[in-house]
Amino acid sequence: MHERLLVVDDEPDIVKVLSKILEINGYEVSSAYSGLEALQAIKDVNPELVLLDYMMPDINGLDVLRGIKSYSDDIYVVMVTGRGSEEVAATVMKSGANDYIIKPFEKDQILTVVKDTLKIRTAEIKAKRLQEELRVLNQELENKVEERTRDLVMTQERLVHQQNLASLGEMSGGMAHEIRNPLNSISLYAQIILDELMEDDPKKEYLNKIMNDVDRINAIVTNLNLFSRRIKREKEPLPLKMPLDAVLRTLSTQFDNNGIEMRVHFEEGLPEVLASNEEMEEVFSHLLVNAMHAMPVGGSIDVSMRLITAHPHNELFPDRDEPKREYIEVAVQDTGIGISKEDLNKIFIPFFTTKTDWQGTGLGLSVVHRVVDDHGGAIDVESEPGKGTTFTLRFPVL
Repeated sequence: MHERLLVVDDEPDIVKVLSKILEINGYEVSSAYSGLEALQAIKDVNPELVLLDYMMPDINGLDVLRGIKSYSDDIYVVMVTGRGSEEVAATVMKSGANDYIIKPFEKDQILTVVKDTLKIRTAEIKAKRLQEELRVLNQELENKVEERTRDLVMTQERLVHQQNLASLGEMSGGMAHEIRNPLNSISLYAQIILDELMEDDPKKEYLNKIMNDVDRINAIVTNLNLFSRRIKREKEPLPLKMPLDAVLRTLSTQFDNNGIEMRVHFEEGLPEVLASNEEMEEVFSHLLVNAMHAMPVGGSIDVSMRLITAHPHNELFPDRDEPKREYIEVAVQDTGIGISKEDLNKIFIPFFTTKTDWQGTGLGLSVVHRVVDDHGGAIDVESEPGKGTTFTLRFPVL
């Protein structure tokens, strides 16, 4: 394409001869005879270069120059002036002109100025484009470094968490065995004393409290055994709907008795995952019982299951260099009391619990986290006090 030029002068003869010279040398030339015409032509023609007369009848050349530059920095301007002083040259260049030429001028002189200015324009626009590309690349690099740093921190935290769980699991297994022996003795002696006391003996109340605490400790020990178990259960191709349906049937009476409405949304024809049916039942049971306990005056639980496509580990432990793959996503959403922001970061820590009664051992969600992780899945939780909690689990499709 030929470069587009705009010649602006209030003298028609000058416009005519300049246009002729430039057209002969291969330029596409438009013309304007006043400042207002020039500003309108700028929008219509969008020229690469403007030859602008310094003295105009309506708007002076400097104001037209400023108008052009405010419209686009990519339009270069050569100011044509009959005033050959250094002061005028300094003024026009300070106002944004890219060059100037003094009347009267030779044909070769104007052609040289036009050619050189267009060359400079091409080089400077290319340089600006490269600078912008470099800026974008630098920003992308900074974002990538920041993203990778977050990934490394999250991965490190995850590994530390897994190591802590493994160490705690080994210790818990030994503790559970040692606790059960004296606990059994306490229970037997308490039962013997209970049998020997009269029905109206006030000491029975104390012994019943002992027995209740024995049951509570026994429940904790049972969870410790579950938590410390390092034997991997056999995994097999499994439709996740099967263990989830089994848990829902088991808990249905408790839901009804506690005024909880259960709503289920399962996609049809979902593929299988490689999983242990027994461990999946444990996971879903812990989540649903927790949801029930979070609604002491009733409410509703929505359980959904669907097929999604995501990066490995999704948002939790992203690895964006790996291709996306298919996951079964299970969401358990309740309308309960919710979890505070401070507690949300602690819920997977063993023995942490917000429950005030003995039913809360603080190990359920730790077991859930371990089982999900052992299955190559991911777990996420969103909650707001007074507005309920949603646990989202993702398991890779077989």
